[in-house]
Amino acid sequence: MLAFHYDALTLPLPVGHRFPQSKYRLLREHFERQPGRLRMMAAPPATGAELALVHTPAYIDAVMEGWLSAAEQREIGFPWSPTMAERSCHSVGATIAAARAALAEGLPPTWRAERTTRRPARARGFACSTTWRWLRG
Repeated sequence: MLAFHYDALTLPLPVGHRFPQSKYRLLREHFERQPGRLRMMAAPPATGAELALVHTPAYIDAVMEGWLSAAEQREIGFPWSPTMAERSCHSVGATIAAARAALAEGLPPTWRAERTTRRPARARGFACSTTWRWLRG
């Protein structure tokens, strides 16, 4: 089974942040040291068209260009930086790639996330909602 990661970029976050960046690298390294049925691959970035399945062009631009308000950054959970924007595209790309791989291997893709399809100018469940729209065609 394929699993997708993207820990090439890390965000400088304070100690105790709810998303400690080292966990992504440590998890990848664990599975690389103990190969088995899980094969690790670097995630591709989501395309603009994939992001637009869920989010408004204005919101995508705000994320990519750094125009997010302080409130939007708090909701995302990360301060804006070019690294955050790029890493976010790879996170969404990882979810889409995992869904594609699961379908190719005959496995049903599953996840649990808040759907953002009713609020396309938000980031909660970003990767999963984009994948849901992609799967529905």
